[in-house]
Amino acid sequence: MSAEFYYGVEVFLNGLMAGVMYSLVALGFVLIFKASGIFNYAQGVMALFAALTLVGFQNGQIPFAPLINAVFGTELHSFGWKLPALLAILLTVLVMILFAILVERLVLKHLVNQEPIILFMATIGLAYFMEGFGDLMWGSEIKKLDIGIPQGGNGWVESHTAFLGGDNFYGFYLDSLDIVAAIVAVALVASLVLFSQYTKTGRALRAVADDHQAALSVGISLRTIWVIVWSIAGFVALVAGVMWGSKSGVQFSLSLIALK
Repeated sequence: MSAEFYYGVEVFLNGLMAGVMYSLVALGFVLIFKASGIFNYAQGVMALFAALTLVGFQNGQIPFAPLINAVFGTELHSFGWKLPALLAILLTVLVMILFAILVERLVLKHLVNQEPIILFMATIGLAYFMEGFGDLMWGSEIKKLDIGIPQGGNGWVESHTAFLGGDNFYGFYLDSLDIVAAIVAVALVASLVLFSQYTKTGRALRAVADDHQAALSVGISLRTIWVIVWSIAGFVALVAGVMWGSKSGVQFSLSLIALK
């Protein structure tokens, strides 16, 4: 095979990796739509908010410091300490679970049996609220997210594929971050499949997805299922936010990745 052929394969693989990054956001869409019939317009903003919260916790940033500074003329920024990445991730997961509970209590329970377009419009409002709330809470400047995921060309892949195309081919250039994202995406999908197939809660989720009324008739709590689904979607949004934030920085344009 010629070097040109392998360069074409490299372009294909990089395109595939980019698609995997988008699939992390799409997974959240599917979870919520299957369980509640809601097309969640806010999924991209959830990824943004999760990434902002993670960076805020990691850097010890004072929540609502931008708002406090604007109102009182202070110069508050951080507590003066930083959290380990793992602890910051765990705290962010708790925040996303709290967010799921609030969404169910304040939004979803009031919209049971409403038309799909009404539910969709509610998620649009939720998206704008979260975007503004994230701005007030953590600020609008671009933030660097680093939890130790390697970035840049993967030397191992390059060195072990350089022989394929002869002297004019130097190996496949694949970003290490994209490779990690692909592995994480596969692991997430596999975990969700196992969860839905082999756990009682997973089977309840499938029952709700098939028929809300039938699920209610056998004693499945729709409100509990919605909290679980939105919590899982929040975790998936966090994973997507981490990957995209590590790749391009945590900025408000991340909220648009779900619409591409």
